[in-house]
Amino acid sequence: MSIQSIKSNMPSAQRRTLPTRLSPAVLALLLLAPTWQADSIDQAVIPAKTEIFITLERTINTKTASEGDRFYGVTDVPVTFQDKTVVPVGSYVIGFVDFADKPGRLRGKSELRLRFDTVILPSGITRKIEAVVQSAEGQRRDPNDEEGTLEGGGSQTSETATTGAGGAVTGGVIGGLSGGLKGLGVGTGVGAATGALIGLLKKGQHVVLQRGTSVTIQLENDIRFVKLDAAPGTP
Repeated sequence: MSIQSIKSNMPSAQRRTLPTRLSPAVLALLLLAPTWQADSIDQAVIPAKTEIFITLERTINTKTASEGDRFYGVTDVPVTFQDKTVVPVGSYVIGFVDFADKPGRLRGKSELRLRFDTVILPSGITRKIEAVVQSAEGQRRDPNDEEGTLEGGGSQTSETATTGAGGAVTGGVIGGLSGGLKGLGVGTGVGAATGALIGLLKKGQHVVLQRGTSVTIQLENDIRFVKLDAAPGTP
């Protein structure tokens, strides 16, 4: 195909903006590049298990979060397909709170589970996705939990044991000073009971993901950018 024939198929306004001193080969590459890029995106498939690195644009806290709350993050690293960028830096990844549980006084830790369902490219192309948290900056996650649940600090069992032991030592010292060996035994028992009660009344920590937190998510299904064929009868 000659340069003249390429120009003849272009709008007049676009023809006027073309450089006149480029070689025919370079000009042809410039004209065909957008087509190649479009074709590569149309045929791209980002496979399941791919990790996407994002930064949260909203703080999420188990103290105030409710199931269904929406939030979004922005991609920090491009996602590529066959050495071509498909999901560029600055793409929006939208998610929601799937589960949020506050820490209790008598039982376990707080828990937060997030899911992600939409990705929007800077070009406006939008795709549905299914993704969960793989890791989050400064947070703990059970590696055996496939749903990506994050856990707050402060195990009641360990805290109760630690606090109870401390209470026993303190009670024993006080009892020993006041009543010898007999006082030592009584003081130890009372101190342990008091320490255990204090441990039970302590709450665990909330899960807090501050705005700006780095989060790694993992796709549970493919993201397909394949162009769909037009429906029958569609012009």
